[in-house]
Amino acid sequence: MEGPCIRRFPRIVMNKAIELSAGDTAIHVNSAAGNLSIGGLFVETEGPPEGSPVHLRIEASRPVELDGVIRYCKQNGERGVGIEFMLADSSRESLYQLIAELTKDGALPA
Repeated sequence: MEGPCIRRFPRIVMNKAIELSAGDTAIHVNSAAGNLSIGGLFVETEGPPEGSPVHLRIEASRPVELDGVIRYCKQNGERGVGIEFMLADSSRESLYQLIAELTKDGALPA
């Protein structure tokens, strides 16, 4: 039996291309497997270390650009980074539109 959900925001599965930039390093992930919420994003990729500020560009009908901070990195041969969004009002609205688009297209809860 699954326990209670401790997440602040519901998550949905996201499978869109992402450009992740940290300083001079840019990582492009085609069809990034991960999950998305209004609070952040988990992406199966190797990335900068925890605490690193990042800029994201998520490909969609209207690309979404967001700033965030790496809060979690999988280790021991597994790949993945958890990013907490640092949202301005304009980027928050773009993120809401992306989540609505993904939901309309049939994205499942994560």
